[in-house]
Parts: sequence; C-alpha cells; structure tokens
Amino acid sequence: MIAAEVVGLNPWIALLCISIVFLGSALQASIGVGLGLLAAPTLSLIDPAFIPGAIVVCVVPLTVGMTVREHSHIDRSGLVPAVIGRFTGVVIGAWLVARMGQGGIAVVVGISVLLAVVGSLTGLHFMPSRRNLYVAGTASGFAGTVAGVGGPPMALTYQHSDPRTLRATLATFNMIGSAFTIPSLLIAGVIGRRELQLALLLVPGVLLGLWIGQFTIARLPPERVRPFVLIACAASALVLLARQLA
Repeated sequence: MIAAEVVGLNPWIALLCISIVFLGSALQASIGVGLGLLAAPTLSLIDPAFIPGAIVVCVVPLTVGMTVREHSHIDRSGLVPAVIGRFTGVVIGAWLVARMGQGGIAVVVGISVLLAVVGSLTGLHFMPSRRNLYVAGTASGFAGTVAGVGGPPMALTYQHSDPRTLRATLATFNMIGSAFTIPSLLIAGVIGRRELQLALLLVPGVLLGLWIGQFTIARLPPERVRPFVLIACAASALVLLARQLA
C-alpha cells in the first residue's frame, strides 16, 4: 500500500486502521454515533496523531453523506442553539488543549458522559429544548476537540426523538461543527501535515461505512435505536477513561 508507506505505517497496520474506521462509520451511519467510540481509543494506541486531528478531518465525508441522505428529517430549529454551543465548546477546547494537553481534560469529559448516561437510565430526560441543545452543543464541541469523541452529549439529548431525526440532526450538527473544529485545531497546532495524511488514509473506510449504513438502517428496528445509543455513549466514556488512566 503506497498510502501506508507515505504515512509511515506498516501496510497491515494501515489496513487495520481503515477497518476500524469502517466499522465505526457503519455504526454511526446506522444509529447516529459510533465512529469516535471505536476509532478514538484504538487508533490512538497506534499513532497519537490520529486523535483528535485525523479523526476530526476524516469524519467530514461521513457527516456530509448522512446529511444529504436524511436531510428531510433534520431538526432545523434545534440546530441553531446547538451550533452556537458547538462554537463555544470548540474555542474553549482548542484553547485548553494547546495549553494543558488532553489527559486530565479527557478524564473529565469521560466522567461527565458516563454520569449523563446513568442519569438517563434512572429516568432523567434530556429533552431537545433550546437551552439543553445549547448546553449539549457546547459539551459536544468541547469533547470532540479535546478527545475526538463529541457525539454523546447531543445523542443523549435526542435519544427520545425519532431515530431518523437523531441521525440526520447529529450528522448536520457535526458537519457544520467541522467548520469550527478543524480551523481551531489548525490554529492550535494540533492538526499538521501528518494528521492530514492519516485522515486521507482513513477516508476509504469512512466512505465504505457510509455505504453499508444504508442497508443496516433498514434492519434496525426504531425501538432498538435508543438502547444502542446509550450503550455507545457509555462505552465511549469508559474507553476514554481507560485510555487516559491506563
């Protein structure tokens, strides 16, 4: 694989990375979240440059494709406060990463997501009101910038909504948010030439996962989406904590 040689990875390791991103993309294309869950902890062990830079860049084709595919189900009124919050979270996250590093901040993110999942399971409802969406958007922007796992806060807010609304709105939110996150990480020096090379290596896996997702959606009953979302969010938090505390 010429691409693997360009980024300095063993071809078999490069193929493993692409496969991981493919599985994560297929999961996210099906339920709305999942790429960060599978890719962030595993790829960071192979090369720290994957997180958050390469993941943030390579996810763009996935969010664009999901937005186009399910545009009729986007919660447009909810996007405004969420996107405003995303910008706030990205700025804060990029500033902290540039000055403090990711370790301690990522632990706080992981614990916060886990507490939100536990609260949801015990009856606490995170309804998509304008206030909640602003808070969730801020948390998603912050978590995505710091740890490469930005989906859970928004997913928890939309967990009781129609699965199509959840997928479409989260995809659009992440697509718009990339316009904030990528420049912020470039300015902070977190994304450079190597991160962009690694992102390009992963794009084939992203596109294949997007394509497979259109078939898995049809086989996933709507009533099963919320449990999958909660499991994905909890797993994201646990692997994030394990990665930082190991």
